[in-house]
Amino acid sequence: MVVGLIGMSGVGKSSWAARLAGAGLTPFYCDDLIAERLRVETGAGTVSVHDVGRWMGFPYERRYAERERIYLAYEGAILAEIADHVAADDDVVIDMTGSVVYLEPDLLARIGRLATIIYLAADPDLHQCLLADYLAMPRPVVWNGMFQPFPGEDPAAALVRCYPLLLQTRAALYEQFGDVVIDSRLHRHPAFGVADLLSLAAQATSRARHQATDHPIV
Repeated sequence: MVVGLIGMSGVGKSSWAARLAGAGLTPFYCDDLIAERLRVETGAGTVSVHDVGRWMGFPYERRYAERERIYLAYEGAILAEIADHVAADDDVVIDMTGSVVYLEPDLLARIGRLATIIYLAADPDLHQCLLADYLAMPRPVVWNGMFQPFPGEDPAAALVRCYPLLLQTRAALYEQFGDVVIDSRLHRHPAFGVADLLSLAAQATSRARHQATDHPIV
C-alpha cells in the first residue's frame, strides 16, 4: 500500500510517517529531500525542515517570493521522482509538504492514482498552536498570494490576521485532494494507532476499486 500524508505544516505528518515506517513502510520525507537538494544545488545551509523555513523566511520579507518559487519547483521535481520510482503495490508512505496542493494538477492526479491520500486535519485549537509554532520556529510555508497586508499595517500583525484565511483555503484544497480525512482529535489521540490509520486507508482503497469497477473507463 502507498500512503500519502497531507495537511498543514506542523500538523503531524512527519510523526505519522515515522510511525508508519516503524510498521514496515518505506518513508519518503519530502521536506528533508527538498532541504538536501537546496543544500547541494544552491549552497543553502539547509539540513532540516526548520533550516528550510529560515531560508525561505516570512512572506513580508524581500527574499520570500523568489524562494517560495524555488521551493515549489524543487517540491514538484521531487514528488515526480518519487512517482517514477514507486509502484502502487509497494509499501510506502510519502510525507508530503503542506503546499503540495499548489503543484501542477497533472502531477497531483498522478500521485492520487498511485497513493491513498490521508488528510490530517486541524481543529481551531490546533490552528492556534500551528501559528504559534510557525512564528517561533518557522517551517517553510507557501502562502500562494494569501498574505495581503493592509496599507500601513504592521507586517507581523498582517501575518497573524491572514493566517486563518490561509488555513481555510488550504483545508478546502486538502479535502478535495484527500481520500480520507482524519480529524485532529482522532489522529492526535493516544489510542489511535498505526493499524487504525492503515485500516482507514485500506477502506478508502477498496471503495476506489469498487467505484472503478462499477464505472469502468471505456
